[in-house]
Amino acid sequence: MSSFAYYNGTFDKKENIRIPLTDRSIFFGDAVYEAAIGCYDRILWEEEHFDRLLLSARALEIKHPYSTKDLTEIVHEVAIKSMLKSYLIYVQLSRTHSTRKHSATECGWGLLITVDEFEPNLESPPMKLLTEEDFRYGFCNVKTVNLLPAVLASTKAENSGCDEAVFIKDGYVTECAKSNISIIKRGRLVTHPNSSRILPGITRSHLLSVCTELGIEVSEQPFTKDELFSADEVLVTSSTKLLRSVSLIDNIPVGGRNKELIHTIRRELNKDYFLFVK
Repeated sequence: MSSFAYYNGTFDKKENIRIPLTDRSIFFGDAVYEAAIGCYDRILWEEEHFDRLLLSARALEIKHPYSTKDLTEIVHEVAIKSMLKSYLIYVQLSRTHSTRKHSATECGWGLLITVDEFEPNLESPPMKLLTEEDFRYGFCNVKTVNLLPAVLASTKAENSGCDEAVFIKDGYVTECAKSNISIIKRGRLVTHPNSSRILPGITRSHLLSVCTELGIEVSEQPFTKDELFSADEVLVTSSTKLLRSVSLIDNIPVGGRNKELIHTIRRELNKDYFLFVK
């Protein structure tokens, strides 16, 4: 079995799950989500993922009965039923049971979970990025399913032979279409501070902790496009990539000037994953 799913109490193969048209994620994108990697019945950094999901739901005032413990139990059951060893799990909370009107009153909730085979590649080569204007709305710290700007930027990047798009807003680097971005300059890690302009990435948070443990200075401050191109190293982090370096941005070579430090950071960050899969 390569995929499995759950929706409001129903477990089945992914292709058999039916979501009602009353689920507001369909017409309005009225939903929040999380995606994480898993192994058997374990999810990497699961408590952090589910806590963030509930924070996102609270920000949109989506009412539901779940606690982090409740979500963990349901997700584990879905993962076990999927019979997959290594996978990507997607968890979505939406409003539902509503006629098609914009105001979200007197709504219920919808919990969708999907599990698909996935094996992280921790030895992937350096990435190629494409810069794009960040024209997203000012709610990027909430992980909603409203991802059209990211879809368009990602499509343009892929059509250009790149792995990811990096957003630039008012001359400053915010984040990538589906990941966070940081730079190394003179042995110091610099990353955009948590705000409404970026998602508070879970892997990003672990990156900052690892750097602090290694005695690497961490600076959470905006950095410019020029600083991005002149950085000693450029780092991309996400739940599926963990950490990858960058070699090209807009077909211009970048980074590559402190590979030993990148190797040290990656080794320490990957320890969580290797302990997790044992």
